[in-house]
Formats: sequence, structure tokens, C-alpha cells
Amino acid sequence: MAGSRRIYTAVWRRHVAAFVATVGVGTGAVASADAGPDFKLVAVMHQDLAAVNEIAEAVVRDDYERVEKGAATLKANAISMQGIDLKLLRLDPKKGAEFNRFLTAQRRAADSILNAAALEDATAVLLGVNRLIDDACAACHSEVREADAGRTPRALFMRSLLSSVQSVNRGIAMDDYGLIAREAREIGATAHILTWTQVIETIFMVEDPADRNEFRGYFETLSSQAIRLEHAAAQRNPKMVSAATRRMLIDGCVSCHESFRDDIRERVKQSR
Repeated sequence: MAGSRRIYTAVWRRHVAAFVATVGVGTGAVASADAGPDFKLVAVMHQDLAAVNEIAEAVVRDDYERVEKGAATLKANAISMQGIDLKLLRLDPKKGAEFNRFLTAQRRAADSILNAAALEDATAVLLGVNRLIDDACAACHSEVREADAGRTPRALFMRSLLSSVQSVNRGIAMDDYGLIAREAREIGATAHILTWTQVIETIFMVEDPADRNEFRGYFETLSSQAIRLEHAAAQRNPKMVSAATRRMLIDGCVSCHESFRDDIRERVKQSR
């Protein structure tokens, strides 16, 4: 069993980053169904994304206690959101049944991850995460569309990347190479999830195979430059840091926007 698990882990290792969404928040806080009018759904989405990040990284390190911690957060958030007044979330109150169904799917996926963690079964853990994304996250985004475009999955991913780039710039200004290295890892992890076919198709609506390959290529570039940036930070080399940051932005972010941003916006409008 242990030998088979190690083989599965090695096979899945290159796919793990597809589940990673780095949002810079911890997994300790849990949403409250008694939230007041200032409650923000985006905060819970950030917690859930951070929990997925926790699980994915923990699987690679064979740290099943951390897997259980992340899964427990996903389950607790799903339970606490059950029955919440959708008006507080600026969602259609008529979608309450669908919303609760997706929360139930999240809870069940979290339970499967917890069970897999108890068995130290890496493949089953990642299949549980896949089920979470398919049956809860992507399905909810499709059926219970957000009223606020600023908290769509696309916006969250881009905001995460932007926040990390801003932190890199702050690190450059402050000669804080530790900060630069940490944010480079965050950028790389986020870039990896954006190379996953399901994310490209479902969240960014890029369906043509040739377009998907081009889209994926920009984020592979972003990821490779993030690795260069982390190495440059480890060497405390400001010129290498600046060069990697520049290439990351020009060859990754700007080039992707020039090729896809307008088309994606148009597809989003047509889908509504």
C-alpha cells in the first residue's frame, strides 16, 4: 500500500499545482451563517481556496495532518453557509436550493478528503479535490452566477496574481528578498492552476484546443519566470530579480491580455 501510494504521489505531483490557488489568507477562520449585512462571500471563497492550497501542498509533502486541517475548513465553511440568506451575498434568493445543493457537494467532497487522509491515500485525496472543483466550485459558479463581477473566479485569480506582483515590487524597494521569494512561489502556484484544462474551459471559457494551448503557454511562461524570480531572490541579485519580473509581466501577463482579455469578456457577456 505504501509503495503504491508513493508511486501515485509521484504521478500526481505534476498535477497537484492545478488544485493550488494562493490567496494569502489562513484556513483557520470559518464563515458564519449569522453574518450581518457587511458579510462578504469573497472572504469565504478565499478561505476555501486557501484550504485547497493547504491540501495540495500537504499531499506533496505526505503531511496528512495538514490535509485533514484543510478538509476540515472546507467542511466547516460549507456547513456554516448552509441556509444563509442569499440577499446578504447579493445573490438571487430564488437560487437558495441550488446554493445549498452545492454546499452539500462541498461537504461530501471534504468528507472524502478526510477519509482519504486517514488512509494516507494521496490519489484519493486529489480525486476528492477534483470532485470539490467539479461538483461544488465550478458547478456553483455556473448555476448561481455572481452579481458582483469583482468576485468571480477570474477576478479572484487575477487579483491574487496582481497582489503578489505588487508585493514583489515592495520587496524590491525594501531589499526584502525573503518577501520576493515567497511571492514568487505564490505566483508560480497560481500560474499552475491556470494551466489546467478544466479551469481554462470553465472559468475562462477558452474552448478551442489551439486557443487553450496558447492560453496555457502564457501561464507556463509566468510559472517559469516565477521560478527564475525565486532563484534570483535566493541569490539576492537585484538585476536578476528585475529581469525576471519584467519578463514575467511582458511575456506572461501583458501578452495574455493582448490575446485573450477582450475575447473572454465578450464570451462572458454572451453566456449571461
